Amino acid sequence: MTTPSMTANAKQPLLEIRGLQTHFPTRRGVAKVLDGLDLTVGKGEIVGLVGESGSGKSVTGYSVIGLLKRPGQIAGGQIIYDGKDLTKLKPKGWEDLRGKEIAMIFQNPRSCLNPLLPVGEQLTQVLRYRRGMTKSEAKAEAIRLLGTVHIPEPERRMESYPHQLSGGMAQRVMIAMAISCKPRLLIADEPTTGLDVTTEHQILELLREMRDVTGAGVILITHDLNMAAEVCDRIAVMYAGSIVEEAPVLEFFSQPRHPYTLGLLASRPRLGVDEDIPVIPGNVPDLIDRPTGCAFHPRCRWATAACSAQVPALVELAAGHWVACHNTEAVARDVLAAN
Repeated sequence: MTTPSMTANAKQPLLEIRGLQTHFPTRRGVAKVLDGLDLTVGKGEIVGLVGESGSGKSVTGYSVIGLLKRPGQIAGGQIIYDGKDLTKLKPKGWEDLRGKEIAMIFQNPRSCLNPLLPVGEQLTQVLRYRRGMTKSEAKAEAIRLLGTVHIPEPERRMESYPHQLSGGMAQRVMIAMAISCKPRLLIADEPTTGLDVTTEHQILELLREMRDVTGAGVILITHDLNMAAEVCDRIAVMYAGSIVEEAPVLEFFSQPRHPYTLGLLASRPRLGVDEDIPVIPGNVPDLIDRPTGCAFHPRCRWATAACSAQVPALVELAAGHWVACHNTEAVARDVLAAN
């Protein structure tokens, strides 16, 4: 069976997720947070992973980097990184890979920084442990890295504690730490949460700059489609633990074909629009007691009997544009008529 993972990149992709299932056992039953996820990331490509809260975006990132919180566990599928299946790794293998090959930028940078140590000391510790540098080499490299992420007066900032940094500055430090070991895959999980618009734009520009300089592949996890439009090459929409639509960024916004994608696009805030923002009716599904058939059908105005009976396959409608929906033709007609 042909999948987006096979065709999105002509060459072997850097990361290829195939049918990934990540489950969380609970007293009430098993929550299937990821339920057959397929996703690919090429070298030097920024892929946006978008969707509502609870769709499984962050769990995807934690699964890829091996930082799932208990009782979460990978129950099936593969995570192929550079030709190797990461689901087969032992704990030591994850430790060797994490940071050096795959790095992650987390939502709340201050929660990931040690409040008792200056940021320079934290960064030099990483460099000495991961790259085997001497103390003087690590200090020089840390100063260089802080300058690379556009922190002014990097030598002075080496002495700053996390609480002395603004949110944007703390995020820059986290990016410096993430790229310190020159990873080939960078996962950015809502990297601009809580930042003002100007700082948000600067962080996004920094991510793009890091990609251009290092050639790393990037997964940008976000609920903000405007942000994804600004920086991503390709966008994949998650719903209830699987991809429902994936397309190159321009085609994604100009020719959406999944009802859920249409709902997300309609609910974007727009400058100069005073009307109420439309919302997608209903709620995300219960991942323990999932709907039959298409997980989105209880909220979908195009739903038919087939939608509740059968899970739609992810089908390629055009080159690189994949959609999992039984009614793409009806959706396309209605979208065309509305425009």
